[in-house]
Amino acid sequence: MGLKYRVLAADDELWSRENIKRMLPWEDYSIEFLEPACDGEEVLERIPKEKPDIVITDINMPFLSGLELLNQISSKYPDIITLAVSGYDDFKKVKGVFMSGGIDYLLKPVSREQLVDSLSKALKTLEEREKEKADKEDSILRENYVSSFLEDDEFSSLLNGKLFRPGNEFHVPSTKVFSEISTILVKFHNVEILKQSYDKDVLRMSYALKEKLREIIDNERTIIFNYTDKVNEFIIELNATPARLHFIADRILEAFPIEKQGPITVVIHDKATSLDDIAAVYREMIADLVTRPFGNKHSIVVCKDSKKISDFQDRYNSRVESIVSDCLSKKDIAQAKTVLMETAGLNKCDSQKWTLFEVTQFTTRVLNTIADSAHGEDSRLYEEVQDAINYGLRSLNKNIITENIELALQIVSGSEGNESSSISEQVESIHDYIEKHYMERLSLADLAEQFFVEPSYLSRKFSQKYNETITAFITGCRMNRAKELMKDDNNKLEAISFEVGYDDYNYFSRVFRRSEGVSPSEYRKNLSK
Repeated sequence: MGLKYRVLAADDELWSRENIKRMLPWEDYSIEFLEPACDGEEVLERIPKEKPDIVITDINMPFLSGLELLNQISSKYPDIITLAVSGYDDFKKVKGVFMSGGIDYLLKPVSREQLVDSLSKALKTLEEREKEKADKEDSILRENYVSSFLEDDEFSSLLNGKLFRPGNEFHVPSTKVFSEISTILVKFHNVEILKQSYDKDVLRMSYALKEKLREIIDNERTIIFNYTDKVNEFIIELNATPARLHFIADRILEAFPIEKQGPITVVIHDKATSLDDIAAVYREMIADLVTRPFGNKHSIVVCKDSKKISDFQDRYNSRVESIVSDCLSKKDIAQAKTVLMETAGLNKCDSQKWTLFEVTQFTTRVLNTIADSAHGEDSRLYEEVQDAINYGLRSLNKNIITENIELALQIVSGSEGNESSSISEQVESIHDYIEKHYMERLSLADLAEQFFVEPSYLSRKFSQKYNETITAFITGCRMNRAKELMKDDNNKLEAISFEVGYDDYNYFSRVFRRSEGVSPSEYRKNLSK
């Protein structure tokens, strides 16, 4: 453990300096005991460089007395705590010490108990100051976070108005600031990493990432906002040449290593537009974002004329679909897996540079084929798989996708583990675990691995015991917590969405409406009534 505080002692007598130096095991008090000074002038010379937190000074010293030293420290360095030592029991001098800001007076010869008592008082004062300072800084930061969120909310409302309420939206006047601007979209795909990095504090996360982006761009006329409906998307509006936009995109990717923030996509829209066109620009950027290569790598996408569906490869063509359907009808799960993973190439989708669009289309059609082969049986169980695959697509995680495609095949095959007398207890343990960790990313495959149960078997047994799927139970826990948080008007709906486990506010809103019959904002209005 590092030493937290520094002590500088001053005495003109060598034996006194050595005595106080050896009197305590200073490190045990998290204190670095600096080499003692011979007089007050030396103390003043050393303070700027060595920055002591506590000064222990003798009252009677040549050149500059202890009282004069205390007066100067009180005037020039008011944060330093001072302790006075003297061989004279003189009340006037004691009074002088306190008038000069000293917090204690020690009479020579100083005993170990006296010194410990005085140091305890000094350390308590330092800790109280630190707490007060930290509380003040935290308060200022929270104010900055809220102010930043309100700014994001204004721009996000502008974007949403133009996206979802065309003709009714707020109009931005065409000024030099708001016209002839280019746009950059920065999307962080692995939201779980961001959550862990910022202790699930969405306001702090948003503020910190915006500040870092501002530092990279270094242009005060740039508009940067976090799209509040998608907490992992940041939109940058600026006036820059295409070459400058590419330079900024490269710097952004360099500033956010994959191992710390996960894969990032930077989408560049280099055509000069007005802020009034923000919705059209955003649609173009999102449409082009899916053309990025799938996989755990950063990517830069430049908006061009939108690709047509015919420009993408049909990875799950009619021939592959027919073979998979035939394998499933024969319950030949091993062959179906080989066709999907090896023949069609899902196992190599990253190395073969499939686009995000192609992987999304492939997995969607595969799940439809598997569900059709089940003839309506166990349809609820596919919720578990679909939810996990959607997360794999959002986070560009191939392993999550392939694991859950295999799980879907197991479910349709009806393969289960052997009946165990302890399965009921395991299911109850998983139920309890979800109640405590519902805000985290939980999937059927992960829970099965953690509790040593075969996934499809766990899914069936959980549904049988609680009459709902694991995914439905997780959703219920999240909705209940969201409703509790909505009782406090200070909790922003977007922040609530993030806290209970959703990085996409629109998706949270849809799930909430499906669960409660009203939108989150309507529910909150009803609460106030």
